[in-house]
Amino acid sequence: MRNIIASNVTNSTITASSEDPDITFEDGLKNSSLEKVGRTISDSAQWIKFTYTAAIDCDTVVVFGNNITSGATVKIQAATTDAWASPAINQDLTFTKDFRRSNIEGRDVGTWSYQFSTTESYRYWRLYVDDSSNPDAYIEIGYVFMDENTDFPGMSVNQVIARDTTSDAEFSESGQVFGIKRTQYNEVSFNFPSVTDTQRKAVDIFFDKTDIVTPYCMLVWEDDLDIQRPLYVVNKNLPEWKRVETISGLMWVFSLEIREVF
Repeated sequence: MRNIIASNVTNSTITASSEDPDITFEDGLKNSSLEKVGRTISDSAQWIKFTYTAAIDCDTVVVFGNNITSGATVKIQAATTDAWASPAINQDLTFTKDFRRSNIEGRDVGTWSYQFSTTESYRYWRLYVDDSSNPDAYIEIGYVFMDENTDFPGMSVNQVIARDTTSDAEFSESGQVFGIKRTQYNEVSFNFPSVTDTQRKAVDIFFDKTDIVTPYCMLVWEDDLDIQRPLYVVNKNLPEWKRVETISGLMWVFSLEIREVF
């Protein structure tokens, strides 16, 4: 399991090749709600640039809450100077379909992501999107993770991935159903049966930062995103550590419950 807390983008200066003046990336991408977006006014050869006061470290890039079609070209670019003719990093992102959103939209949409093999450190970063067949004729993005990873210890195999809803349903005396269809989301329970003391301390730092209110990106199986797409989640609880003495020394056990948010 790989988890990413968004901290870099909020500390950047965001500019774009084109931008709807009423739906800016500076406002949209610095708000943790995926419904608060930034929007271009074109869909061809668009870019969103993130400028930092100094180089930032990045392990993983994930783009949530977007309208980009599955056939688009999406790249993460990075450079030591604000020059883009031949950036040091010019990496294609991988599309992972979000089946729930795709059913609602009537076309394939999802997340775009890339995991670097080693930490990359640059001052200037760009998200490049060329999506000339987009039926909206613009590019819309809700949130971008461009940060370091926190890798969690190995989890047990008996995970429960539940699907819940904010919809309300009522039933008449004669059995008819009446209701309001709202939003479906995932809730997942994880068990971590063998955690070293060093790993426990790293996990505790992660929970100090997120608590139960800060959304973060979870890659449940980071090497196989087709099994479970990237999730935008909050913790439902904080860990309760159980100490276990083993032949190899002190170990810990804990569980985690998360809820998908938007």
